[in-house]
Amino acid sequence: MLRARRRGRLGYRRDMHAIVSGAGVAGLTLAGRLALDGWSVDVVERAPAPRASGYLIDFFGPGYDAAERLGLLPALRERAESYGELRSVDAAGRVRARLPIALVERAVAGRYLTILRPQIVDALLAALPEGVRMRWGVQVETVHDDGARVTALLSDGERLEADLLVGADGVRSRVRQLAWGPHDDFLRPVADLLAVAWIGDDAELSADLGGRVAMQVELDRQLVVAPLGETGVTGFAVLRGVGRAGGRGAIARMGVLGRRAVRSIREPYVDDVAQTVVPQWVRGRIALLGDACGAVSLLAGQGASLAMAGAERLADELAFAAHPSDVVAGLAAYERDWRPVVEREQARGRRTASAFAPHTRLELEAQRAMWLATAIPGVAHLVARAAGGVTKSA
Repeated sequence: MLRARRRGRLGYRRDMHAIVSGAGVAGLTLAGRLALDGWSVDVVERAPAPRASGYLIDFFGPGYDAAERLGLLPALRERAESYGELRSVDAAGRVRARLPIALVERAVAGRYLTILRPQIVDALLAALPEGVRMRWGVQVETVHDDGARVTALLSDGERLEADLLVGADGVRSRVRQLAWGPHDDFLRPVADLLAVAWIGDDAELSADLGGRVAMQVELDRQLVVAPLGETGVTGFAVLRGVGRAGGRGAIARMGVLGRRAVRSIREPYVDDVAQTVVPQWVRGRIALLGDACGAVSLLAGQGASLAMAGAERLADELAFAAHPSDVVAGLAAYERDWRPVVEREQARGRRTASAFAPHTRLELEAQRAMWLATAIPGVAHLVARAAGGVTKSA
């Protein structure tokens, strides 16, 4: 069960109502916290059910701290994966370098989990308190903010009135599209990169991985493959200059690991690597949260972490709303305090594009040299600190 983080005296009214668009990490974290603080919450999600696919992510940093405060860590640990080693392999499948995961864990003082994004969502859904109504297979069609209340017309014909509407519905946010404008106005592609993620079954590949994560980096390509349980496999690839239809072929052409990985792909999640840049996150009683306003891209490795921590920050600011008129002030404080954190991670994500898909021979050789140096204990520790995690795809 989620628990509230109490900051001073809460003076909320128990009849305050919020609409949250999006049942991902940001939306569910916010919905749970608001309900604990006395709000009634409708969560609107266009998907008919929780998404089964998603990235294997390293969960650390501000989101880990928020999960601890919210009482979510035990549930996340139960759902987390455990790996002994990260192996760098070449196109022939030969192991070129090894990095013990224990070094990574020590580099972040043990405050680190490797977990599938759908498992974070599952933990959040299981922890939702009373006061949250989940509405699957529905999306917001129109919004109207008259200054005192915000009204949302849903695709099932129902009209909801609330004190607050939050768009926590991803990079292509429906709420942002309705209240701010077209998606293209706010999406910033990162280095012409395409991301492909999947969860599949391949007992032979899973057994051969043997509890270890395999990573291969080539010019304009990166591939990471990890076992799940006894027969499952998960993976993701970052590809430069490849269209959506060419993802499988580009992975297969990477060599032994790529060809084996492609056989395990089932219903891949494919998307352009992009950030969202929105000049103003709040308009009246409508606010954006998570990837809808501040996607850092998987290159920054903090997406899920920032989503949870940002939702907690927004809920903290709204916890002082003793009256509906206080909501606007809380939203302004949220953007003022949280935007610098997000912009810092976005800048870091743009700087690390070459680490995921090196574009020049010099960049590629520099990365290979770094991994080869992990045979030196002191250097291995430095590499672990720089990596900050196994997959870097939060």
